[in-house]
Amino acid sequence: MSDDIEIRAVASEEELDAVKELYRTQKAFLGLFPDGAFEQRAASNQIYVAWLDNRKAVGYVAFTTNGRYEVRIAHLCVSPAFRQRGFAKQLVAALVEAHPGHARIRLNCRSDYPAADAWRRLQFSEVRRFPGKKLDGSELIAFSFPINETPLFDQIENDPLPVVVCDANVVIDIEDDSRPHHGSSTGLLVDWLFDEIDLRVTSEIFADFDRQDEPLRSDMISAAKEKWTQVSGSELDIAEALREVQRIMGPPNDDSSVSDQNHIATAATVEAAAFVTRDEGILEFRDEIQSSLGLRVLSPPEFITDYDSVLNSHRYQYRELSRSGIERGHVARVDEFDLELFIDQASGERLKSFKAELNEMLANPREWEIYRVSSKGNPNIALIAIHVLKNGAREVSRLRLNRKLIHRRFGRVLAEYLADQPLGAWRSGERRTVAITDPMASPTILDALSRRGWLQADNQWWRLSLPGSWTQHDLSSELDSLKDSKMLPGMIVNQLSHAVQAEHSVIGNEEKTQRLEKLIHPGKVTFGELPTWVIPIQVRWAQELFDFRLWDRGLFDPDTSLVINPDSAYYKRPRNSPTSSNGRILWYVSGNRSKGGGCIRACSALTKRVTGTAKNLFREFQRFGVYEWHHILQFFKQADTAALAIQFTDTELLENPLALEDVNQILRSHGMGTQTFPSAVKIPDAAFHEIYSQSMKEKL
Repeated sequence: MSDDIEIRAVASEEELDAVKELYRTQKAFLGLFPDGAFEQRAASNQIYVAWLDNRKAVGYVAFTTNGRYEVRIAHLCVSPAFRQRGFAKQLVAALVEAHPGHARIRLNCRSDYPAADAWRRLQFSEVRRFPGKKLDGSELIAFSFPINETPLFDQIENDPLPVVVCDANVVIDIEDDSRPHHGSSTGLLVDWLFDEIDLRVTSEIFADFDRQDEPLRSDMISAAKEKWTQVSGSELDIAEALREVQRIMGPPNDDSSVSDQNHIATAATVEAAAFVTRDEGILEFRDEIQSSLGLRVLSPPEFITDYDSVLNSHRYQYRELSRSGIERGHVARVDEFDLELFIDQASGERLKSFKAELNEMLANPREWEIYRVSSKGNPNIALIAIHVLKNGAREVSRLRLNRKLIHRRFGRVLAEYLADQPLGAWRSGERRTVAITDPMASPTILDALSRRGWLQADNQWWRLSLPGSWTQHDLSSELDSLKDSKMLPGMIVNQLSHAVQAEHSVIGNEEKTQRLEKLIHPGKVTFGELPTWVIPIQVRWAQELFDFRLWDRGLFDPDTSLVINPDSAYYKRPRNSPTSSNGRILWYVSGNRSKGGGCIRACSALTKRVTGTAKNLFREFQRFGVYEWHHILQFFKQADTAALAIQFTDTELLENPLALEDVNQILRSHGMGTQTFPSAVKIPDAAFHEIYSQSMKEKL
């Protein structure tokens, strides 16, 4: 009789306890993984469990995803009594099925572990071998399993590994196995983290070591010189960061405090993902340091637990958009800024020909629009050239970032913005196609495009705008029409058609429906099981998060400030909140109607919900930059109060905001009572589409 096995994500504390019990039986091979890390993975649906006869956990896989479109396995563990029965293969298959938009599954395994042969039997390929970071001199093998071999993934350039700066106490812990914290600090060296982070130190560490007694002093100085790479930054930038550190922490009161502050200032200047320390005197200032400098400060176990959110914070600090004062404007002459910063000399592009191309575009303003993104301190941030075609089509022939911003945090954030909203190209209410045809577009931008609903065909990237509500039949017919009219390449239509024909009516496939709506944004589909909540928000936060009309400013005026984030987060109390991580949000702006309140004004895609304490959620979502810590504390009163963070994207401003009385009339017609929306309310799908349809009609 075949085994009755079900693979599913951890759904309760009892199920997570079963996973931890399996982990403890194999901890010697799996390495350090704190309870908090298990809880974090479970909350993110990143632990799948194999259940035998729906009652016994016989194996699990714990994983994460990264910016290289990889599913990274931290653990795959099967109980020794249940091996050689195909459970590991089923866990891998579950990862593949759940991540069709990723390129591959990756993991690291010691070459002397029996598991190395097991990965080969599971059809994983050996990518490379390299020495591990462990003190025993182990060798690691990097294994890979393909999920999606789309050429796009091969063109995405990997950013340098995120830098994690270690304090002197952590380095001593790692290098001296007699230290009481050796075990927890060496967790930073676990195999699955090896090629995900770059552990470094600052030059200030030698001042720390000079204050130690012999022989520790000499041993640590030698270890730091031989094994640890130092980070370096501009002295002027470090001095500026140091002034901010001293504002937060106060003037140093001894030599040790001087070193602490120098470590932090240097780590912030080089845009390190984190500063890892056990010093409680530093950790007590972590929230202020993160809010002001964008630097996460954690203990080693906390870093392993919060690994995902730390790296997300490192890659995308949206607060830098609003703080930089960047603006977008029409280009009138090519000599307005330094074009040399936007050409790809390595690929043979030359300044003279690049300038001639732009001059030719400027000579034909009916067909070409050229924009520059700049700030008060930098007139040369980005350059965009758009060809206006017939039938509402747009062709972005040049989409360039200043090459000095490549691999910088600000450059990555700006790439996300440009990929999400190329100058309002598909937000006019018209059906449009947008193609990016720049043969030398920055890999940073290509990386962002693939996250923002763009599809690739023949070295071009396409985005489709289909406003309105669509049945499955009508959407399929529309795609056929676009293919016949050659407005979209056949390869793109085939990818879209595949997304339309997925099994949207199956519970659990809500993410596929949400992905489809992203591909036709701002269009919505009338089929599937995607839930909708109406969520109240105050006028002030609606202004900050998505609706500039409340400021009487034109949202898509090309000469306005670019401060709306492609992604945002909203904090609320857990009671009466969305219960799933995929859905739609209708934003009900509360308050006085004369000030923009009392109506539904926008629609967003809900992509994540996380519960936790207010302080922990702020640390995870602070990168979105709208809320400061004092806002969170003012609302929740206590740092440890239970809270919920809702992450959302693809916000669409409704053409005709619907007043509360009109919303209630629709809800009553669908069997609901009258609502005032003091908290989130789930509404029927049919009610959503009627509200959405009414709010998109032009006022008479």
